[in-house]
Amino acid sequence: MNNARKKTLAIVLRRTDFGEADRIINLLTPSGKVSAMARGVRKPKSKLAGGIEFFALNEVILIEGKSEMRTLSSARMREFFGEILKDFERTEFAYQAIKTISWLCEQIESDDFFEILLTVFRSLNNFAIDLNLTKKWFNLKIAEFSGDEINLESDKNGKPLQADLNYSFDFYDRVFVEDINGRFSANDIKFLRLMVSSEPKIISKIKGCDIFLNKVTDIIQSLQ
Repeated sequence: MNNARKKTLAIVLRRTDFGEADRIINLLTPSGKVSAMARGVRKPKSKLAGGIEFFALNEVILIEGKSEMRTLSSARMREFFGEILKDFERTEFAYQAIKTISWLCEQIESDDFFEILLTVFRSLNNFAIDLNLTKKWFNLKIAEFSGDEINLESDKNGKPLQADLNYSFDFYDRVFVEDINGRFSANDIKFLRLMVSSEPKIISKIKGCDIFLNKVTDIIQSLQ
């Protein structure tokens, strides 16, 4: 019986040399994290090498065997985010995002991780999108999986957040508190909701994005 072949999109999380010419590749796919053996990939004329680069969206074919280790039979690059490599801070954060997502995949099963990491790459690759915005967006998305997400629907007393009230923020309970002298308005809360529900390329087009982001930075950093 032939082993099953599966074609899928994939992002490289880690590459480990194995033997004289092979590599074990940890991949993030829309279905989760998998490991695959790329045989002969370190040979000069390998056709697999171009499809297992970091900071890229790749299309691969995996052969499933009796063990959890797949065999990489085909790989080609679909999208390369090479601009990331032109800036040290963006490169550093991209590796940090890979490490964080890879760890989370070991703790939690979720189909969202693939899109989150792909969005990070696309955002970092676009220098028109502020690096700080991408970092804060990533922090908010990861907080959803750690149980530290912000309550953006009701205040500490369980009352729906109102458009005509000001609020302070309870950093311990991750919730807004009605406060006539509070520094957060309905617009700040709307911005946080947008941060959670949208992606950096859209958020960056909001008028006053930098001002809003600076105002809620303490809230987002408290999630780390």
